[in-house]
Amino acid sequence: MKFRPELDPLRPYVPPKSWRMAAEGTDGKNYAKLTSNELAFGPLPEATAALTEMLPRANRYPDSHVSRLRGVIAEANPGSEDRNILVGNGSSEVLMNVLQLLPSPGEVVFPWPSFSLYPMVCAVLGMTARPVSLSGDNEIDAEALLAAVSSETRAVILCNPNNPSGTYLTLPEVRDFAAALPESVMLILDEAYVEFIDDPTFEDSHLVALERENVVAARTFSKAHGLAGLRVGYGIASGRIADYAERVRFPVSVNLAAQVAATASMLAREKVKERALFVIRERDRLQRAFGDASLEFIPSQGNFIMVRFGAESFERSGVLVREGDALGYPGWSRVTVGDTWENDRVIEALSDDPIEKGA
Repeated sequence: MKFRPELDPLRPYVPPKSWRMAAEGTDGKNYAKLTSNELAFGPLPEATAALTEMLPRANRYPDSHVSRLRGVIAEANPGSEDRNILVGNGSSEVLMNVLQLLPSPGEVVFPWPSFSLYPMVCAVLGMTARPVSLSGDNEIDAEALLAAVSSETRAVILCNPNNPSGTYLTLPEVRDFAAALPESVMLILDEAYVEFIDDPTFEDSHLVALERENVVAARTFSKAHGLAGLRVGYGIASGRIADYAERVRFPVSVNLAAQVAATASMLAREKVKERALFVIRERDRLQRAFGDASLEFIPSQGNFIMVRFGAESFERSGVLVREGDALGYPGWSRVTVGDTWENDRVIEALSDDPIEKGA
């Protein structure tokens, strides 16, 4: 039996060991688990209550159209209507479904290093990945991205803020970028970390997707909402894009638990904002600590920070972080901003490790 040759270079995703610990409930050393850009807190009480109320109905299929959740997402994003909302099993499915709408073969342009899913999805869909290096100071290089667009380009994916660098384009820069793209090229704004941007002018970034027929803003409940384990995401786009994305979405891909929890969490979005503000304050505290320790780091607009400090050194101090080698930053670590006690342990690790201090 023959398989498609473009799949040969792909390898199954190898998750951090903290994922296994979470699934199995095993953590004898009480590590600070800062590997995966998760929220340190559990779901909001409103989401937990909705899940409890839902359990007796777990024998029933959920609403395949996800109508209630679409409605509250539209309400939370002024100017949008239910017909503008895409849903999926995490924002990754939203991205996958949108790319499926485009003619293949073709090219997909994106900054690099960035989210490792992008080249994988390209291979699965028979498209060519066209990564464009970040600038020398790890910024998204809008001019280089535009220069990479050709007659073969089907889409540009802009992870904003970018994972793992944490850098971002401002809203005017995003608008200018969208206006410069050919109308035949889809712009996918991957805004998984949008809640952690502390630039007040970035509010209502979803309007870019409503202003143009070729733009999608993809978002997730996995980060600021603290629902990573339930896998639910959404997108905002023109009615035509949303309609076609629903045609290719796998039926019932958003399960009942995800629907009710995400709905309750979106209705309590002021509390989500408060949690995001906590993360921003703690992010600033960690960055000051890195600076005080004379460590090189990339100022971040996400709920994580890239710092030149080895993951093995963090682990010796009881802190699990994402190894920079896997993200295109050898010798660095991506540190998720955790709860206060977890961040305290990160700061303690900076002075605890004799190897990193050159002893």
